[in-house]
Amino acid sequence: LIINVWRLTLPPSHLSRYLQRGIISSSDGGGRCSGLGRPPKEGQHRFLPRTPGETSETADDFLVDYAADGVNMQGTLHILLLLHATRNDTKNVLNLLKTANGRSVKASFGTMSSILNIFVKNRNVDAAVEMHCIIQVDYPPHCLNWGSVIDLCTLLVGSERSQDAVKILEEYLQSKVKKDINISEIRDNCRNLLTTSAAKCDYGLTKRLFGILLSGGLAEPKNFIAVPLLQCRLNSKDLPGAVEVVEELYNRYSLLPKRMEVLLLLLHHYKNTDKKIDIYGIISGGEEYKTNEGLLERLFDLMSQRYGNVQAQHDLMFACLEAGLPNEARQVLQNLGKEVNVHEVNKMCKLYSRMELEEPLQHFLKASEGSKVVDRCNILAALLDVYNVQNAGEKGLSVWTMMQQEGLSPSKTFLSTLSLLLAANNLKIPF
Repeated sequence: LIINVWRLTLPPSHLSRYLQRGIISSSDGGGRCSGLGRPPKEGQHRFLPRTPGETSETADDFLVDYAADGVNMQGTLHILLLLHATRNDTKNVLNLLKTANGRSVKASFGTMSSILNIFVKNRNVDAAVEMHCIIQVDYPPHCLNWGSVIDLCTLLVGSERSQDAVKILEEYLQSKVKKDINISEIRDNCRNLLTTSAAKCDYGLTKRLFGILLSGGLAEPKNFIAVPLLQCRLNSKDLPGAVEVVEELYNRYSLLPKRMEVLLLLLHHYKNTDKKIDIYGIISGGEEYKTNEGLLERLFDLMSQRYGNVQAQHDLMFACLEAGLPNEARQVLQNLGKEVNVHEVNKMCKLYSRMELEEPLQHFLKASEGSKVVDRCNILAALLDVYNVQNAGEKGLSVWTMMQQEGLSPSKTFLSTLSLLLAANNLKIPF
């Protein structure tokens, strides 16, 4: 047995699963071997006497030999089929199925489903489609689980066979009972299908698939599922189209996916085209909303409706910082006045520090000059943490100098961090 196991050249994880399933398969369908734990009967001692050759004739002799020995061929066939499927050997899979049928041995539905899943995983689209056709003809129609169906459709979409994918999906939805659908189990499968479609920049196809999944009860309208629909427009660099998608998703499902990403892209768009960004017009929704594209205004209006005007302004301020627009961020900060959420500000400073984003913190220092609401010590401390990770002693010293110029009192943690940084860079500690 050990010698023949080596000859299979399967990964251990696959082999143990195949052997286990083959060993416990029984002719009475009970799922357990009645002789388990007892010595094998005469004629049943050879589980894998040899591996089949590359031709259907050898496979036929192999199965005939098994039948003569009285070995349960169902489990053996399962192992051999999955072995060849794992090797992406479509020819031998079909030969084995044909030979087994000639010996009145039919592969179980579970075996056929596993073969299909292996071919899908191997991205062997022709073999996967052929297995699907065989299953549809020789087994109860439309009995595959939803994960396998959606994964097959994903492969088809990625292989430029989107119409076949739509057809299969619609056929299954027309025949399968809705109570069989477990949305939580196929959540990632649905997302992968839409993401694959979005990568093709085919918005019409992505929207159609999105509609099929929702109307068929395969997915729920949540940001996780809706993101690929928006990403399709972003992949095409279609900002007006992206804003339209955001509006449609919000108006129909109260969803607002990727709001910060879209906001940043719009700010970069205006910055790169030297278009003036009227912050007060955006916040107030004044005449500026009616006289140009209005993309920023439209998005900000949705954010205000969803999260409130104050939170929307905070989002706009941080987006301006990340887009390299400190003057615009300053205008938002001034407009907020005493409504600035200090906790939100400190949280974002820590986030920028962990991500080693120096520029937003530098821009925030410029935007918050003279502010009586924002604690600039927190911004400077976050900036020092970035320089400490970068081992940038001179920059760390400049933060200390800035604090001295502004008359700010550093914390003990700040002084400890700075002293260690300066010592590591052989710089004089000025305190």
